[in-house]
Amino acid sequence: MATERHNYRAFTLIELLVVISIIALLLAILLPSLGRVRRQAQFVRCKSNLKSYGVMAFLYIGDNDDRMPNAWTSFYSSRTYPGEPHRYCRWHNPNYDLVHQPEYAGPMWPYLKGKGIHICPSFPAIAKEFGPVHPEHVPSVPIKPNYNYAMNSWLSDKKLTAVKRHADLFFFGEENLWITAPYNRYAFNDTAMCVYEVWDSFGTFHLARRADLEDGVVNAVFLDGQVQTVNRLDSWRYCAPDGRSKSPVKEGL
Repeated sequence: MATERHNYRAFTLIELLVVISIIALLLAILLPSLGRVRRQAQFVRCKSNLKSYGVMAFLYIGDNDDRMPNAWTSFYSSRTYPGEPHRYCRWHNPNYDLVHQPEYAGPMWPYLKGKGIHICPSFPAIAKEFGPVHPEHVPSVPIKPNYNYAMNSWLSDKKLTAVKRHADLFFFGEENLWITAPYNRYAFNDTAMCVYEVWDSFGTFHLARRADLEDGVVNAVFLDGQVQTVNRLDSWRYCAPDGRSKSPVKEGL
């Protein structure tokens, strides 16, 4: 019986290098696209979070005589607590994680707890990069985000029916973790976004084209329940009926 003979030809070094080069080229082409898809998916998830925030806030309003929450004492029962390292660190202090420390919870927390909607999927990376240089940061406090959405402070304790232009007033939105004059005097540090006082502004960290993250957008849910994509210059036109006049930057308004 004849023995069947197989002739196998191995790759030459040149052929192997060509294959590796082609794979590297394909990865170079595909990775940026995959990164963009991932960022877009995070952006959409963030919108969904804020949509849920709006729904829960309206449930709270319905149970509280049509009155909106207080921006500073809705999630947490107090603006400060004895022994707290610094209230500006509360957003990332694990000792004030309301899931595990419910004794600090404010009146709106029962509507939100356990929903898994408090942190934008893009935010942990932002927190890791900018948290250590955050204004008033206490180095001994770990950076483990508890939330990153803040309420329009102008709406605090107002009755929903007493406020007009619901489609033009944001309810909750996102801020940056850094200060960029003249847009904001404070970075994200609590549950209140004080745009009308010209302290805060919308952030820029979503879908930014530049490495400094100064030309991106964020999300906000409005009093009509709709979630919109907003840029930093939208901050004042959407914070209060006469908020537009408060803008420190007139160009583009």
